[in-house]
Amino acid sequence: MKNNYFMILLSLISIMICIPVYCQVGIGTTTPRGALDINSPITNNLGLVLPVNSATENILNPQGGTIAEGTIMYDSTNKCVKYFNGNEWSNCLCDTCNSSSTPTVAADCSQGFSGIYQQEVPLSGATYKVTLTNNSFTTANITFQTSDLVLSGVDGITVASVTPTTATIQPGASQIVTYNLSGTPATDGTLNGVWNKITLNCTNNIPVDKMIRVAYWSTYSLGSNNFSDFNSQLINPINYGKSGTHTGNFEGFVFKNITSTLSTLTVEELIDSYDIISIGYDNMSIVDATKIRQYIDGGGLAVINFDSNIGTNIFNAFGGTGNVGSGVLTAVTNTNSINNGIFGNSTNVSMAAVGSFGFVNANQLASNSTILATNGAAAQVFLMGTDDRAIFFWDEGVFRHSSVSGNVIDTPQEIALHNYISYMLRKKGY
Repeated sequence: MKNNYFMILLSLISIMICIPVYCQVGIGTTTPRGALDINSPITNNLGLVLPVNSATENILNPQGGTIAEGTIMYDSTNKCVKYFNGNEWSNCLCDTCNSSSTPTVAADCSQGFSGIYQQEVPLSGATYKVTLTNNSFTTANITFQTSDLVLSGVDGITVASVTPTTATIQPGASQIVTYNLSGTPATDGTLNGVWNKITLNCTNNIPVDKMIRVAYWSTYSLGSNNFSDFNSQLINPINYGKSGTHTGNFEGFVFKNITSTLSTLTVEELIDSYDIISIGYDNMSIVDATKIRQYIDGGGLAVINFDSNIGTNIFNAFGGTGNVGSGVLTAVTNTNSINNGIFGNSTNVSMAAVGSFGFVNANQLASNSTILATNGAAAQVFLMGTDDRAIFFWDEGVFRHSSVSGNVIDTPQEIALHNYISYMLRKKGY
């Protein structure tokens, strides 16, 4: 007994001596092998008893604030040791435990992802489901965290929450665990989900559909509210997409307004972010017009609308000379093969605009331009820029004329306009 008192006294003295200096403390040993060594050179028949509590939520930092990283406790509910990693509590620290009493649980991710996954379209109601089945004769108690599910392959998607957060699975019973996903897929591709919990794991994946990303500048442009009927024709899957008249490796169109941000975006950002840029009713600055030309040179597509005395800077940026003036209502398509496209034969078709109209003479165009529709000497629809990837219209009203209505393409003017859109998409391999 005296020896035990003596050992305790020595340990206390060692601790007091070590307070002001850097040293090691031994309890039951005079040769500590770490900052604290609880040991005995003769026998080790006493264990270390950790703080015991029924839930990790009850553990506090006596100094206040967040629990210290590295805090350890024994969870009396789940019958295991857990530690705090600075952000959240770990799962049970248990590999094989007691094989005679540990429940055997199987994980199945075959349900996996649910919802619609499209590039640049915010997720709504998207989930990832895991089915757990207890194949033993004992109850399984499992806690769940959002970190159980790791997503990869497509940026912009996160695991927002999990339901339930804890589950008691009776022998022979199953539990579906649902991870709720949020965010906006930044790209197309394959979204992978890998679920891990203790020794359990399973995987699943889902394709994220390619969308044609249309950026529009100013009013009266593709995607803006002024072209509601024409926009509805673009997004109708009967017309465009994997099973549309224009069959392509994409699911549809998404639109984004860059009227207020174009001046802040670099050419590289435009190329990376948008497949088509549509220019509407306003006079663009020379700087921004030059940026659009560089975007085309880098592989982009553009749909550019003139109006009465509107569009000179962007016309000049593509090699046109002189000014955009004031023109006339109608245009007639020529026999260029682009006019006889996938949506039907629209050669020699009369198209009409609305309101005021732009005008450029055919001799004002760059030498390598391609004219698709005219009115006398006026070039009303034409292609300019690298590889003819920018298409110009004499007036934005051609997209909102009364002959363009509904979501079905069934008038000569609609056929002509969609032949042009189809031509542009084929330029990019869509």
